[in-house]
Amino acid sequence: MIDIHSHIMPEIDDGARSLEEAVAMAELAAADGIEQMVSTPHMFNGLSHNPGPSEILDRVSKLQNAVGSTLKIVPGNEVHVSHEIAEQVKSRRVTLINNLNYILIEFPQLTVPIGADDLFYKLQLQNIYPILVHPERNAQIQARPSIVAGFVERGVFIQVTAMSVTGEFGPTAKTCANSLLRHNCVHFLATDTHRPLRRPPVLSKGRNAAAQVIGEEAARKLVYDNPLAVVNGEHFAVEPPIPYGTATTGKRSFLARFFR
Repeated sequence: MIDIHSHIMPEIDDGARSLEEAVAMAELAAADGIEQMVSTPHMFNGLSHNPGPSEILDRVSKLQNAVGSTLKIVPGNEVHVSHEIAEQVKSRRVTLINNLNYILIEFPQLTVPIGADDLFYKLQLQNIYPILVHPERNAQIQARPSIVAGFVERGVFIQVTAMSVTGEFGPTAKTCANSLLRHNCVHFLATDTHRPLRRPPVLSKGRNAAAQVIGEEAARKLVYDNPLAVVNGEHFAVEPPIPYGTATTGKRSFLARFFR
């Protein structure tokens, strides 16, 4: 498996508190079957000092040396959504996944920001592919999951937290995550790990829970095939979202038309 969202980098945000804790997280991840993990410290949400790409690369190198061959560490960021995000990317203030062409975007916990579509579109104009992280934990989306289907139709990729699918983030997040899975609105599962014990780097439980909803082959794509394409900066085929409240129409989505 490949984990595209983690806070394994030590002493930088609310994730690993020490190098020793980060190494312990890497060992747990490897034992779970994770081969690569993208280190995605927070940017622009007040939980870190907003490290630039050069600092991220330096920290990843030091962490990789400490981890050894147990787990491959890949650079990245989890960027809090803002109206300046396209300019921040253009001026190279954020770290794209593996310094290529995908970026993790985080919404506030309660609401979907006004103008989010426009912000995503400005990134796409730069040939940057936005991945919206853990929407199933957003209160407005929990009340109306169809919001996510609209984003997917407009070329946004979706990452759901493994612990949401297993119910460890509560029944509301699980219900929303399962709804998104059933409507072809999930492209990645990730751990969003923060600590060895609290929010641990375990992906297999989420994959197995997702397989109960969408089948084993589709669940595997969420933890290996699709993440592998991301860390390599490649396109990958996705199924169009199933519209909420209607039967499948057979209409091809933006992603299906573009990538296939």
